[in-house]
Amino acid sequence: MITREDIMRKIGLVAASVVAAVGGLTACSDSGDSTDTEKAPAATAEESAEAAGSSGVEAEAGEGGAGRDVEITASGVRDHDTWGENAYVVEYRITNSGEEAANYFVGLEFLDADGDVLGSTGVTADKLGPGKSKKGETAPLDVEIENGELADIRDVRVAMVDRTPAT
Repeated sequence: MITREDIMRKIGLVAASVVAAVGGLTACSDSGDSTDTEKAPAATAEESAEAAGSSGVEAEAGEGGAGRDVEITASGVRDHDTWGENAYVVEYRITNSGEEAANYFVGLEFLDADGDVLGSTGVTADKLGPGKSKKGETAPLDVEIENGELADIRDVRVAMVDRTPAT
């Protein structure tokens, strides 16, 4: 299970990685233009935003700080009524911090012990009112894990958040 201390430790590591990467790119640049289009991976979209020092969330996390609206509350291997025995289950919460109803698509990436992406899945929250939350559980299907096996999963991260106005 991911604890708050683990998340804070990851934030520090990601921030240090971003600073080192940006510093290295700037030092290697022979011009004053230091445009960087690659981003270091993070455990959540919120961590990416904090590490990058942006006013909201990384570009793929959507407008208005949508990455801050998603939290992985628990994850790990357990027996589950829907997903079966020894399933890697992810518990999440999506909270609409906006002022109007919104639809959310959240992309999750499953990682191995080395932090490499094994596969991905997505979850949604439709017509979520302002201040309202949706809690849910998901688990990857075998076909979603393209670069290894389900048994290889050791962690999960929020890869992207797409928030659009509900109609």
